[in-house]
Amino acid sequence: MPEGLASAHIYRRLHPQGALNYLGDAQALKDMLPILCATLENDVSAVTVLLAQGERLAGAHRLHSLKGFVPVFCHEDLGAELAAVERLCRSTDAPGIDAAFAHLAPKLLVLAKEAAHYLAHPG
Repeated sequence: MPEGLASAHIYRRLHPQGALNYLGDAQALKDMLPILCATLENDVSAVTVLLAQGERLAGAHRLHSLKGFVPVFCHEDLGAELAAVERLCRSTDAPGIDAAFAHLAPKLLVLAKEAAHYLAHPG
């Protein structure tokens, strides 16, 4: 395991080894994790508000942006769930979007917390 890569067994959502494999080096991972944390915290909150206001397409746009890079850092099941919720959100008449996002949002916030933990506890 490369130096500075925290043990993956403590993370339910973050997949540091997968991200490292994708990005190619530990410094790139450390540089990108703060962006991941900030984006997740901002976008989860924004999508929550947008959906509450009935703005599903605007919510889908935010989720689409997340879908573009979040899977680099998480386990495959979370990336797949994110993609499914984004597709559901694009279909303005699809039932269940609020429940689907309510199920996804806490997982995304756990990913942000785990990324922050990884940064604070290397090794």
